[in-house]
Formats: sequence, structure tokens, C-alpha cells
Amino acid sequence: MRIDRGEVLSGLIVIAIGAWFAYGASDYRMGTLARMGPGFVPYSLGLISMGLGALILLSAFGREGRVPSFDWRGMIFVLGAVGLFAWLLPRTGLIPAAVAAVVVAAAGSPLTHPPAVPFLAAAVAAGAWVVFGLILGIQMPLLRSPF
Repeated sequence: MRIDRGEVLSGLIVIAIGAWFAYGASDYRMGTLARMGPGFVPYSLGLISMGLGALILLSAFGREGRVPSFDWRGMIFVLGAVGLFAWLLPRTGLIPAAVAAVVVAAAGSPLTHPPAVPFLAAAVAAGAWVVFGLILGIQMPLLRSPF
């Protein structure tokens, strides 16, 4: 029988994360569909994740594949970008923090085209401002002097 081991591993990880969320939300009041309690959404998303994980797992059967090698460089740069964003946001504002995070995360891939990074950083910063500032109305400074 042919099995894609990478898909099996991916499906099991998604199922485990969904189960973790559903179990954690079971301590909260669920409420009803009309009056949702604090546990309703995380529990529902946990169940949905478990279902999607099962679909990923089932799609692994009938084709061959192997577990891909782990990309340590990408993981370190992406986690570093998230940490840098969290550290810079209260000190410099949304725009510089988003730009810095994109630049650091882009350095994590050898396939990154350096001339495209400034455009990507500008697009992410503008998108973050539109989503968080304009649509959601979250009050955060766009630019702040760190001095």
C-alpha cells in the first residue's frame, strides 16, 4: 500500500492541535448557537481542525511520499520575526515593526528575491494598517519614536 508519510504526519499534527483546543475549551461554558459562551468558538474550531486533519490524513493513502526534511533556518527566522515584531510594536509603532518582521522572515528562505522584499514589506505594513487600524479599529500608533 502506498502512503504519503508527510501527509500522515501533517494530518496527525492538525488533529492533535484541534483536539488540544477542543479539550481546553471544554472547561468553559458553551452556551447556545444564539447565545454563544466563551468556549463555543474555540471548541468549534477545534472540532473543525480535527475534521480537516482527518481529511489530510485520508488524502495520504494511495500515493507515495516521504517526510520532508525540517527547515531549521526558516523556523529560526520566522520565529525571530514574530519576536521582533512583538518587541518593536510598542516601541516603534505598527509600520516599522511590520516592515522589520517581513525583512527578517524573508531572510529565512534561500528562494527570496531581495528586490521584492521592500515591496512585500510595504504591502504587509499597509495591509496591517488597513485591517487593524481601519477595519477593526484597534488603537495602536502607526509610527512612534523609540527615543
